[in-house]
Amino acid sequence: MINRYLNSEINAIWNDQNKFDTWKLVQEKYLETLEQLNIADKGISKKIKETEVLKEEVYEREEVTNHDLASFVDILQEKVGKGSNWIHYGLTSSDIVDTANSILIMQSIDTVTELMNDLLSTLQNRAMEEKDTLMIGRTHGVYAEETFLGNIFGNWYLEVSRNLKRIQNSKENIAFGKFSGPVGNHSVVTEEMEKLSLKKLGLVPETFANQIVARDRYAEVVSSLGILASSYERIATNIRSYQRSEISEMFEAFKEGQKGSSAMPHKKNPIGSERVTGLSRIMRSYVNTSLENMVLWNERDISNSSVERIILPDAFHLISFMTSELNMIISNLVINHDKIKKNLEDAKNKSMSQKFLSHLVNNGIDRDTAYRKIQDEIFKDTPLNELKENLQVEFNVKFPDFNDDIQKNVDQNKFKDKFQ
Repeated sequence: MINRYLNSEINAIWNDQNKFDTWKLVQEKYLETLEQLNIADKGISKKIKETEVLKEEVYEREEVTNHDLASFVDILQEKVGKGSNWIHYGLTSSDIVDTANSILIMQSIDTVTELMNDLLSTLQNRAMEEKDTLMIGRTHGVYAEETFLGNIFGNWYLEVSRNLKRIQNSKENIAFGKFSGPVGNHSVVTEEMEKLSLKKLGLVPETFANQIVARDRYAEVVSSLGILASSYERIATNIRSYQRSEISEMFEAFKEGQKGSSAMPHKKNPIGSERVTGLSRIMRSYVNTSLENMVLWNERDISNSSVERIILPDAFHLISFMTSELNMIISNLVINHDKIKKNLEDAKNKSMSQKFLSHLVNNGIDRDTAYRKIQDEIFKDTPLNELKENLQVEFNVKFPDFNDDIQKNVDQNKFKDKFQ
């Protein structure tokens, strides 16, 4: 991942040294089980724990073996010395790599979860701050009816919350490892040995295994991140819309000394939201790639391997960056209440159309006749008071004051309860 979008916590998880350290942890816990079952001599697992295998050593050995896991095992055995024959006993590369990957993915999900909880807190706070801010709602980008800005933030909150549940579910389904050997047939390692070893790592075995942890589990994780990215893009796209010059209801914060354009000094552009929008496109491409990685020959092939070296760390880097970026944008979002009021007032004759229609229907007027009359007046851009008078004359129906209807229909005093 390029430095611009790198997350330090994700980098601490997915850097090569930590990957090799996790491989070592997997070997250590497996040896603990062999010792526990009196298969291997005592003390080997402790020696593994105390041994350091540097990434540079693995790189150098890989120049000869052309196999990073085999290089790692060779070096670990050399350093452990006596009793090292039990290292990797009955195992194949995927037993170590895939088990370690599950651990790294789960750790990454924990990091993303923490960032998402921060974002959810920000969204809830902004929703509470703006719960009484009446504004014009839009459908198809066109004036519709009144809504509350707090409701908009609350709607974003709920969508991010659903994504968090989705990602937590994917964590449960990736919490699988394997110590079942080549093709998963337990030719050397028994099911008991596998279960005991994985339990030490917080994982469980597949009931019916092949040589790898099933890639639909990976695809579920990446797909969940892709859905989250699309939710972020929806929020970012709407922020960009609200910042349009002709709307001007919300703005990304513009810090002192910032330049919006190299050529036009007046520019304040929603660059953070545009950045989130762009990165979501990359995230969705990883979803398709993870789905393609499910399709492997027989018990396994390694067409997925090169792909996962890229998309697993990068997906977590990007979603972590996007979460932090969106949190910062919403935390500092500038709300232009004056413009919100002005746009709401400009939209009054349009936003009241359903209220006029419903009132006429309630007074026995044919719905289509009423609809066509209201439509005709509004298409002529008849001002609100004149529209009301024309309808009263046309249908001999008196209209009440509708201004407080939305407040009466939505109990804002119970707004906070909706976040429970």
